[in-house]
Amino acid sequence: MSDILVPESGDFDAWPRGHPTCIAVDWDGTCKDTMVPKWTRGFNRALTDVWPALKPHQDAVDRVCYDVNIRDPETSGVQRFVALVVMMERWAAMGLPVPDLEPFARAVREVEQRGEQHGVATYRRLRGEFGYDDAPLRWSELSDRYIAEASRDARVFDHVREGLASVRDRADLLVVSASKTEAIRRDLLDHAMADLFRALLAQDFLPKKGILAGLAERYPRVLFVGDTQHDVRAARHAGVPVYLVTVGDEDASWAAAGPVLRRFADGEDDLPELIRP
Repeated sequence: MSDILVPESGDFDAWPRGHPTCIAVDWDGTCKDTMVPKWTRGFNRALTDVWPALKPHQDAVDRVCYDVNIRDPETSGVQRFVALVVMMERWAAMGLPVPDLEPFARAVREVEQRGEQHGVATYRRLRGEFGYDDAPLRWSELSDRYIAEASRDARVFDHVREGLASVRDRADLLVVSASKTEAIRRDLLDHAMADLFRALLAQDFLPKKGILAGLAERYPRVLFVGDTQHDVRAARHAGVPVYLVTVGDEDASWAAAGPVLRRFADGEDDLPELIRP
Protein backbone atom coordinates (compact mmCIF):
# COMPACT_ATOMS: atom_id res chain seq x y z
CA MET A 1 0.00 0.00 0.00
CA SER A 2 1.45 3.35 -1.05
CA ASP A 3 1.95 5.83 1.78
CA ILE A 4 1.92 9.59 1.36
CA LEU A 5 4.54 12.20 2.18
CA VAL A 6 3.71 14.28 5.27
CA PRO A 7 6.16 17.23 5.32
CA GLU A 8 7.36 19.05 8.39
CA SER A 9 5.43 22.21 9.23
CA GLY A 10 5.92 24.91 6.58
CA ASP A 11 8.36 22.90 4.45
CA PHE A 12 7.23 23.67 0.91
CA ASP A 13 10.41 22.14 -0.52
CA ALA A 14 9.75 18.67 0.91
CA TRP A 15 8.53 17.31 -2.43
CA PRO A 16 10.00 17.87 -5.89
CA ARG A 17 7.97 20.10 -8.18
CA GLY A 18 7.02 18.00 -11.17
CA HIS A 19 4.80 20.46 -13.04
CA PRO A 20 4.24 24.22 -13.14
CA THR A 21 0.61 23.65 -12.12
CA CYS A 22 -0.55 22.59 -8.65
CA ILE A 23 -4.05 21.34 -7.93
CA ALA A 24 -4.70 21.43 -4.19
CA VAL A 25 -7.63 19.32 -3.01
CA ASP A 26 -9.54 19.50 0.26
CA TRP A 27 -10.57 16.10 1.64
CA ASP A 28 -13.36 16.20 4.24
CA GLY A 29 -16.67 17.02 2.58
CA THR A 30 -14.96 17.62 -0.78
CA CYS A 31 -13.70 14.14 -1.62
CA LYS A 32 -15.32 12.09 1.13
CA ASP A 33 -18.78 12.31 2.67
CA THR A 34 -17.53 13.01 6.20
CA MET A 35 -18.81 16.45 7.17
CA VAL A 36 -22.39 15.53 8.04
CA PRO A 37 -21.37 12.48 10.14
CA LYS A 38 -18.74 14.58 11.90
CA TRP A 39 -21.23 17.18 13.10
CA THR A 40 -24.30 14.99 13.60
CA ARG A 41 -22.70 11.93 15.24
CA GLY A 42 -19.34 13.19 16.46
CA PHE A 43 -18.77 16.73 17.68
CA ASN A 44 -22.35 17.14 18.90
CA ARG A 45 -22.26 13.97 21.03
CA ALA A 46 -18.96 14.96 22.60
CA LEU A 47 -20.30 18.42 23.50
CA THR A 48 -22.95 17.13 25.88
CA ASP A 49 -20.54 14.58 27.37
CA VAL A 50 -17.93 17.22 28.21
CA TRP A 51 -20.48 19.86 29.28
CA PRO A 52 -23.33 17.81 30.85
CA ALA A 53 -25.44 20.91 31.56
CA LEU A 54 -26.15 20.98 27.82
CA LYS A 55 -27.45 17.40 27.71
CA PRO A 56 -31.12 18.29 28.37
CA HIS A 57 -30.84 20.61 25.35
CA GLN A 58 -29.44 18.02 22.93
CA ASP A 59 -31.95 18.94 20.22
CA ALA A 60 -30.78 22.56 20.25
CA VAL A 61 -27.15 21.44 20.37
CA ASP A 62 -27.70 19.22 17.33
CA ARG A 63 -29.51 21.95 15.41
CA VAL A 64 -26.88 24.63 16.03
CA CYS A 65 -24.07 22.18 15.25
CA TYR A 66 -25.66 21.41 11.91
CA ASP A 67 -26.44 25.03 11.07
CA VAL A 68 -23.02 26.45 11.98
CA ASN A 69 -20.95 23.75 10.36
CA ILE A 70 -23.04 22.57 7.41
CA ARG A 71 -25.73 25.06 6.41
CA ASP A 72 -24.40 28.54 7.22
CA PRO A 73 -22.13 29.62 4.32
CA GLU A 74 -20.34 32.08 6.58
CA THR A 75 -19.16 29.39 9.00
CA SER A 76 -19.34 26.02 7.24
CA GLY A 77 -15.93 24.42 7.01
CA VAL A 78 -14.28 26.46 9.77
CA GLN A 79 -11.79 24.76 12.07
CA ARG A 80 -13.37 22.92 15.00
CA PHE A 81 -12.23 25.28 17.79
CA VAL A 82 -13.45 28.31 15.86
CA ALA A 83 -16.77 26.51 15.40
CA LEU A 84 -16.92 25.70 19.12
CA VAL A 85 -16.69 29.39 20.03
CA VAL A 86 -19.38 30.33 17.49
CA MET A 87 -21.71 27.59 18.72
CA MET A 88 -21.27 28.53 22.36
CA GLU A 89 -22.12 32.15 21.52
CA ARG A 90 -25.29 31.04 19.77
CA TRP A 91 -26.36 28.77 22.63
CA ALA A 92 -25.73 31.58 25.11
CA ALA A 93 -27.98 33.86 23.03
CA MET A 94 -30.66 31.13 23.21
CA GLY A 95 -30.41 31.06 27.02
CA LEU A 96 -28.77 27.63 27.24
CA PRO A 97 -26.49 26.90 30.25
CA VAL A 98 -23.17 27.29 28.47
CA PRO A 99 -19.81 27.30 30.28
CA ASP A 100 -17.70 30.44 30.48
CA LEU A 101 -15.40 29.93 27.51
CA GLU A 102 -14.39 33.57 27.10
CA PRO A 103 -10.73 32.93 28.05
CA PHE A 104 -10.62 30.16 25.45
CA ALA A 105 -12.43 32.36 22.91
CA ARG A 106 -9.75 35.03 23.39
CA ALA A 107 -7.10 32.41 22.65
CA VAL A 108 -8.94 31.31 19.50
CA ARG A 109 -9.18 34.89 18.25
CA GLU A 110 -5.49 35.43 18.97
CA VAL A 111 -4.48 32.25 17.13
CA GLU A 112 -6.66 33.28 14.19
CA GLN A 113 -5.08 36.74 14.11
CA ARG A 114 -1.56 35.31 14.25
CA GLY A 115 -2.29 32.77 11.52
CA GLU A 116 -1.18 29.86 13.72
CA GLN A 117 -2.50 26.31 13.57
CA HIS A 118 -5.70 25.74 15.55
CA GLY A 119 -4.43 22.37 16.80
CA VAL A 120 -4.68 20.75 20.22
CA ALA A 121 -0.95 21.32 20.77
CA THR A 122 -1.40 25.07 20.22
CA TYR A 123 -4.23 25.36 22.74
CA ARG A 124 -2.49 23.15 25.28
CA ARG A 125 0.50 25.50 25.08
CA LEU A 126 -1.69 28.61 25.51
CA ARG A 127 -3.63 27.43 28.58
CA GLY A 128 -1.33 29.14 31.05
CA GLU A 129 -1.32 32.41 29.11
CA PHE A 130 -5.11 32.68 28.72
CA GLY A 131 -6.29 30.78 31.81
CA TYR A 132 -8.87 28.31 30.47
CA ASP A 133 -9.39 24.70 31.60
CA ASP A 134 -8.83 21.61 29.48
CA ALA A 135 -12.51 21.06 28.59
CA PRO A 136 -12.17 22.24 24.94
CA LEU A 137 -9.21 19.89 24.48
CA ARG A 138 -11.12 16.98 26.03
CA TRP A 139 -14.02 17.77 23.70
CA SER A 140 -11.73 17.63 20.68
CA GLU A 141 -10.18 14.32 21.72
CA LEU A 142 -13.54 12.71 22.54
CA SER A 143 -14.94 14.02 19.26
CA ASP A 144 -12.20 12.20 17.38
CA ARG A 145 -13.28 8.89 18.91
CA TYR A 146 -16.90 9.46 17.96
CA ILE A 147 -15.95 10.70 14.49
CA ALA A 148 -13.90 7.58 13.83
CA GLU A 149 -17.03 5.53 14.52
CA ALA A 150 -19.36 7.80 12.56
CA SER A 151 -17.09 8.07 9.52
CA ARG A 152 -16.21 4.40 9.26
CA ASP A 153 -18.77 3.78 6.54
CA ALA A 154 -18.55 7.19 4.85
CA ARG A 155 -17.87 6.94 1.14
CA VAL A 156 -15.59 8.74 -1.26
CA PHE A 157 -17.82 10.56 -3.72
CA ASP A 158 -18.32 9.11 -7.17
CA HIS A 159 -15.84 10.23 -9.87
CA VAL A 160 -13.24 11.59 -7.39
CA ARG A 161 -10.55 9.07 -8.23
CA GLU A 162 -11.20 9.21 -11.98
CA GLY A 163 -11.18 13.01 -12.04
CA LEU A 164 -7.93 13.30 -10.09
CA ALA A 165 -6.20 10.42 -11.87
CA SER A 166 -6.96 12.06 -15.22
CA VAL A 167 -4.83 15.08 -14.35
CA ARG A 168 -1.97 13.74 -12.25
CA ASP A 169 0.34 13.53 -15.28
CA ARG A 170 -0.30 17.25 -15.96
CA ALA A 171 -0.23 18.79 -12.47
CA ASP A 172 1.13 18.22 -8.98
CA LEU A 173 -1.77 17.02 -6.82
CA LEU A 174 -1.68 17.85 -3.10
CA VAL A 175 -4.14 17.31 -0.26
CA VAL A 176 -4.76 20.57 1.63
CA SER A 177 -6.89 20.21 4.74
CA ALA A 178 -7.63 21.82 8.10
CA SER A 179 -8.36 18.38 9.59
CA LYS A 180 -6.03 16.26 11.67
CA THR A 181 -3.09 15.03 9.63
CA GLU A 182 -3.09 11.41 10.78
CA ALA A 183 -6.85 11.04 10.28
CA ILE A 184 -6.59 12.22 6.65
CA ARG A 185 -3.51 10.05 6.05
CA ARG A 186 -5.38 7.00 7.35
CA ASP A 187 -8.35 7.78 5.08
CA LEU A 188 -6.13 8.11 2.01
CA LEU A 189 -4.51 4.75 2.75
CA ASP A 190 -7.80 3.00 3.54
CA HIS A 191 -9.31 4.20 0.26
CA ALA A 192 -6.11 3.46 -1.72
CA MET A 193 -5.85 7.08 -2.88
CA ALA A 194 -2.49 8.10 -1.40
CA ASP A 195 -0.76 7.31 -4.70
CA LEU A 196 -2.58 10.19 -6.42
CA PHE A 197 -0.95 12.90 -4.32
CA ARG A 198 2.58 14.23 -3.89
CA ALA A 199 2.04 15.27 -0.27
CA LEU A 200 -0.49 15.77 2.52
CA LEU A 201 -0.57 19.30 3.97
CA ALA A 202 -3.03 19.29 6.86
CA GLN A 203 -3.48 20.64 10.38
CA ASP A 204 0.12 19.99 11.45
CA PHE A 205 1.54 21.85 8.43
CA LEU A 206 -0.05 25.31 8.41
CA PRO A 207 -3.55 26.83 8.42
CA LYS A 208 -5.27 26.34 5.09
CA LYS A 209 -4.91 29.91 3.87
CA GLY A 210 -1.21 29.84 4.73
CA ILE A 211 -0.77 26.59 2.80
CA LEU A 212 -2.46 28.03 -0.28
CA ALA A 213 -0.41 31.22 -0.07
CA GLY A 214 2.79 29.17 0.12
CA LEU A 215 1.77 27.05 -2.85
CA ALA A 216 1.00 30.20 -4.84
CA GLU A 217 4.58 31.34 -4.24
CA ARG A 218 6.04 28.03 -5.40
CA TYR A 219 3.83 27.30 -8.42
CA PRO A 220 2.98 29.60 -11.35
CA ARG A 221 -0.54 28.14 -11.43
CA VAL A 222 -2.57 26.89 -8.45
CA LEU A 223 -6.17 25.70 -8.32
CA PHE A 224 -7.95 24.76 -5.11
CA VAL A 225 -10.79 22.23 -5.02
CA GLY A 226 -13.01 22.76 -1.97
CA ASP A 227 -16.60 22.63 -0.80
CA THR A 228 -17.32 25.60 1.49
CA GLN A 229 -17.28 29.38 1.47
CA HIS A 230 -14.50 29.10 4.04
CA ASP A 231 -12.47 27.39 1.31
CA VAL A 232 -13.33 30.20 -1.09
CA ARG A 233 -12.14 32.81 1.40
CA ALA A 234 -8.89 30.92 2.05
CA ALA A 235 -8.24 30.73 -1.69
CA ARG A 236 -9.01 34.43 -2.18
CA HIS A 237 -6.54 35.26 0.59
CA ALA A 238 -3.89 33.40 -1.43
CA GLY A 239 -5.04 34.79 -4.78
CA VAL A 240 -5.90 31.42 -6.32
CA PRO A 241 -9.08 30.24 -8.09
CA VAL A 242 -11.45 27.60 -6.70
CA TYR A 243 -13.44 24.76 -8.16
CA LEU A 244 -16.29 24.44 -5.65
CA VAL A 245 -17.88 21.05 -5.09
CA THR A 246 -21.57 21.63 -4.43
CA VAL A 247 -22.76 20.35 -1.05
CA GLY A 248 -25.61 17.91 -1.65
CA ASP A 249 -24.61 17.41 -5.29
CA GLU A 250 -21.06 16.19 -4.87
CA ASP A 251 -21.22 13.26 -7.30
CA ALA A 252 -22.34 15.52 -10.15
CA SER A 253 -19.71 18.12 -9.22
CA TRP A 254 -16.98 15.51 -9.49
CA ALA A 255 -18.42 14.13 -12.73
CA ALA A 256 -17.89 17.61 -14.19
CA ALA A 257 -14.54 18.23 -12.50
CA GLY A 258 -12.23 16.14 -14.66
CA PRO A 259 -12.44 18.25 -17.83
CA VAL A 260 -12.14 21.48 -15.83
CA LEU A 261 -9.02 20.28 -14.00
CA ARG A 262 -7.41 19.10 -17.23
CA ARG A 263 -8.13 22.36 -19.03
CA PHE A 264 -6.70 24.36 -16.13
CA ALA A 265 -3.58 22.17 -16.08
CA ASP A 266 -3.22 22.73 -19.83
CA GLY A 267 -3.05 26.49 -19.26
CA GLU A 268 -6.61 27.63 -19.95
CA ASP A 269 -7.81 30.58 -17.88
CA ASP A 270 -11.24 31.30 -19.33
CA LEU A 271 -13.05 28.67 -17.27
CA PRO A 272 -16.51 29.78 -16.09
CA GLU A 273 -16.70 26.85 -13.66
CA LEU A 274 -14.05 28.44 -11.45
CA ILE A 275 -14.47 31.08 -8.75
CA ARG A 276 -11.78 33.71 -9.26
CA PRO A 277 -10.11 35.63 -6.41
